[in-house]
This record gives sequence, structure tokens and C-alpha cells, in this order.
Amino acid sequence: MGRRRKVEDKAYDYIKRQITTDSWLEGRQIKEMDISVALEISRTPIRNAFLRLEKEGLVVIAPNKGVFVAGPPIDLKGVKERLYYLEVLLHHVLYTLELSETTIRNQDYADSVELMEKNLTSPSVRFEQHEKQFWQTILSHHDNKYMNESILNTLTSLVSTNDYAGEIFRNSRSVKLDHYKNLTSLIGREDYIYARREIRILLNQLLINLIQGME
Repeated sequence: MGRRRKVEDKAYDYIKRQITTDSWLEGRQIKEMDISVALEISRTPIRNAFLRLEKEGLVVIAPNKGVFVAGPPIDLKGVKERLYYLEVLLHHVLYTLELSETTIRNQDYADSVELMEKNLTSPSVRFEQHEKQFWQTILSHHDNKYMNESILNTLTSLVSTNDYAGEIFRNSRSVKLDHYKNLTSLIGREDYIYARREIRILLNQLLINLIQGME
């Protein structure tokens, strides 16, 4: 048991040193095989080291994608900027859909909302995965791929962090679910004016939750 812990500590110290000295920068993928070869150890202690580093907010473990160097913790100012940025982009998307008189099949994104509700209290990130699917469905009808990717990346950055801001967002699932239900109905009726209003109300409520929790 003691030797296993030493090997795990070896992997943990090595990876942490690369990150904290900026040898590995934000967004870099960290591959188990590379660590295994570099340190001449098996993969199991490396996986355990990843879990410890994830708790410290130094790495992000993305299911089916890999392990990546995390960005620095987001302070309240940074969260506010991301929320305002999201509001501007989402309003533009909905306005574009309104101008083009786009019809989106209600069932496509209603399924995601239903799955969010089923995973409302799940300790896993399944709620957030279905939340992302909800927006992917909406954005698939919007032609600006760069903007769509920027929206999805910003959403992910807000909910995937292990700092206090990420925790507040995860604790705000019920608030988000209520607004997503309203959005499902509004977009289904092609009522994009009130859909934009719903986005503004949702993001303002999340901002209030953050201010109350972080200040």
C-alpha cells in the first residue's frame, strides 16, 4: 500500500510541477501513456493522481475526451464578464433565428430538458452534459460556427470548474431547469422575443446567486 502511494505521489508531483511552472499551459491534453513512459510507472497511479489534481482545480477530466490542464480559477469579475458575453451571443443567435423564421422541432431539445430534470440531483455532470446538448441542438440551426463554439466553450468553462463559482452553478440547476422549460415552450412557438427575455432573466438570476455566494 505504501509503495502504491509513493508511485501515485510521484505522478502527482510530476504533473503538478509541469502545470504550476507553466511548462504545460491551459488547454494542453495530458496523456496517461506519456506520463507512464516518462516516469516508468503503470497507468493506475496516474489516474489516481489525475483525480487528486482535478479536486484542486488543476486539471479537467472530460469524459470520452481526456485530461486537460485547467485554466486559472474564475473570480467574480471573470464570471460576470462571461455571463454578459453569453447574453450578447445568445441574443444574437435568437435574433438571427427570428429573422430567418427558423423552425426548430420542439422534441429535439425537449428531450434534453427532460433528461436534465431526471439528473437534477445527480452527483455526476450528467445534468450539465444534457444542458450542453440542449444548446447544441439550438445552435445547430445557426450558421456561425465560430460563435456557436464560443458559446459552448463559455458555458463549459462556467460549469466545469472545481472552484466556488462552479459549485454555485451546479447548485443552481433547478433555477436553470425552470428557465429551460420556458425556453422550450417559447422557441417551440417561435417566440424569439420572449426567448431572449428569458435568457436575460436566467443569466441575471445566476449572477445574483454568484454575487450572494462569492462576495
